[in-house]
Amino acid sequence: MPILSPIGLYIFLLGLATGLTVLTLTAYRRASPPWLRWLLIALGGFTTTRYLTMALFVITAPLERLVVLRPCWLASMVGLTIPSVFAVDQLVKHPAMSAKRLLRWLSPLLVAYAVIILFANFTSRFDPLIGWTLHLSPGWRWVAAGVQTVFVTGFLGLCVTLMLQRPSRRIWLALLGLVVSHGYLSLDGILVAMGGWYVRPFLYSEILTLLALWYAYETAASPNRS
Repeated sequence: MPILSPIGLYIFLLGLATGLTVLTLTAYRRASPPWLRWLLIALGGFTTTRYLTMALFVITAPLERLVVLRPCWLASMVGLTIPSVFAVDQLVKHPAMSAKRLLRWLSPLLVAYAVIILFANFTSRFDPLIGWTLHLSPGWRWVAAGVQTVFVTGFLGLCVTLMLQRPSRRIWLALLGLVVSHGYLSLDGILVAMGGWYVRPFLYSEILTLLALWYAYETAASPNRS
């Protein structure tokens, strides 16, 4: 039985991540209010451009033609984090919280993400396992790591606190999925920022997070949340 080459596996994982992003869109369509639904769908569409851009870098040369797509490389930074926060809100549905209030609280994080995505410097590098890739310059890499650390610390703390309140089994599992996936995602990010070894390509943690998002929104929209 033939075994996929490293680049073949990479292309397969990019296709899988793209498909799972589309799957999350089917769950986002059930979110409320309507403006949140469209925001989530827009973020999901933006996330899809990350995987398409990564595929283009494998099959297209010269890379200079793809410089306009560099912001798409970081789409998951906002496309996985912001929907995760709203997923918790959709799951818990606390009467003292609203989607608009939560969006106002998230505005500093959104500004930080926008600055990184729009203005960060990149360097291109050839990886013998997956071909050409983009990497944030060292300074911007640490800025991104700092922003993500703030997010992950607060997000995981919130999820664990809600889990300790013993919600229904399905909601508890949805929160656990978000905790595990973002913990894995942050571990990958730390290793990349420090220049250490990590399980390549940087897609397994994103695939797990996409699955966790899909399950969380499906659970939140389900009439049977017990």
